Amino acid sequence: MLKRSFPSRWLQRQSARALSILILAVVLTSSLTISSLAAEHTRIITIGETNSEAQKQELLNVFGADDGDKIITVTFADTVEAMDGIFDMSSFQPVAFSSTALTCRDLGEGLDVTTNNIQLVTPGLYAMALVTAGIGDAELVVAAPAAISGVEGMTALTGVFRTWDLAPCESGNTSRARQRLALEELTLTVQIGTALSYSGVPNGVQRATDVVLQTQKTIVTDQLQGSKAISRALAATERELGVSVPAAQRDQLVTLLTRLAEQDINWSTFAAGWTIETNPANTRITMRGEGIAIRQAQQTATAMAANQTATAQAELTATAEADAAQLTATAEAAAALTATAAARATDEAAAALTATADARPTETPRPTETPTPAPTAAPYGVTGEIAGSPSELLSVTSAGSAEPVQYPIAARVSATLDGQPAQVRDLRRGDHVELTLDGTTKEVLSVMASRPSVGMWERLAGLWWLITAGLLLPTAVWARRARAEEPFIVRELRG
Repeated sequence: MLKRSFPSRWLQRQSARALSILILAVVLTSSLTISSLAAEHTRIITIGETNSEAQKQELLNVFGADDGDKIITVTFADTVEAMDGIFDMSSFQPVAFSSTALTCRDLGEGLDVTTNNIQLVTPGLYAMALVTAGIGDAELVVAAPAAISGVEGMTALTGVFRTWDLAPCESGNTSRARQRLALEELTLTVQIGTALSYSGVPNGVQRATDVVLQTQKTIVTDQLQGSKAISRALAATERELGVSVPAAQRDQLVTLLTRLAEQDINWSTFAAGWTIETNPANTRITMRGEGIAIRQAQQTATAMAANQTATAQAELTATAEADAAQLTATAEAAAALTATAAARATDEAAAALTATADARPTETPRPTETPTPAPTAAPYGVTGEIAGSPSELLSVTSAGSAEPVQYPIAARVSATLDGQPAQVRDLRRGDHVELTLDGTTKEVLSVMASRPSVGMWERLAGLWWLITAGLLLPTAVWARRARAEEPFIVRELRG
């Protein structure tokens, strides 16, 4: 009886253990593969619906499109829907020619906007709208077919925002509320520029863009609040640039900029201001943020997280392969051992088997790596998931680390959740967070949080136990029958 009971039950336990590790390795590998594919496809192209097939091909050539790019069609109805409550599009001809190619960039690389055959919306207007919307690191090309004149370019920005859910930039922090503010700001700036042109001011739209961007920069860098302070900042910009915003739009602009300041937006690398470079033809603008310390800290945290994830994946794969090989060797040894036990069913054989089992080496646990903050007093970033309900401390588990780290929360901490202003107490376990920490006190200065959505792969991953149960059920039935035929079973007792 010994020849059947001990090897079979021990083998079942090892089978279950190895199978669990292999399933976990498959799930992790699949999720990492999906993430890497999403990261590779960082350019998306939108084509206005009115373009013919020949014009579409012309635009794809301008964008330098390849097989890896995602291409979608943007309609005039999309623009009308996006501008609902902002601007009445009923008087516009229902056409959509302007098209875009948006390529994501790394955090801190800034914006590069180029226009081709776009008449009304300037590169500066697009750059201003993208920064307001939370897209601060990207290359945007906006174009219309060469044979079409008078293309204003309003459809282009609508297309960029519409595609954000399909291929968001990792360095972006946009939201629906910020996108709407960006569209309002763009629309009002165009209206101001048009009024300036009618009053005889040359390049009215560009002059209006300069005024709004410069005033917005002052609001961000000086952290201005309230309509009076913002009105004074606008007046100072008007004097500096020699432009007076028409009275009909000035109050609207102050109100809009006041709403923008009240959003408590995390401006990331643009929090310290920005620099702008343009070409003489006014068809290209380069806009970069000056928050270098914040950018470097966040880049360091991202690199550390990626390295830890890669290390964890390699260790898990190696462990799964080792356990699979060990399981094969154990099965062969168990078969030989069963044959020996059949011929020599003695107490000495049972004792030898028990001793062999006890002598199996125990896996030494690996020490958990604790993220080490930057050694300087400058602010630095930490990326991970919330491990518990926030109180006076915020418990965060960094990517690739098993143990959470608790950080004290500063008295005037700023927080956003999915791009919306929030309180730290609104956050919950599992939220993905990007922290900015004080380099000296290690206090949390700001929190950018996002609540993970449950995708199809995650739902399927939650059913891994069904796969395990399905594979182990026949083994359990066989073991039950085996026990029914045995007069007695020798069990291993450990002291």
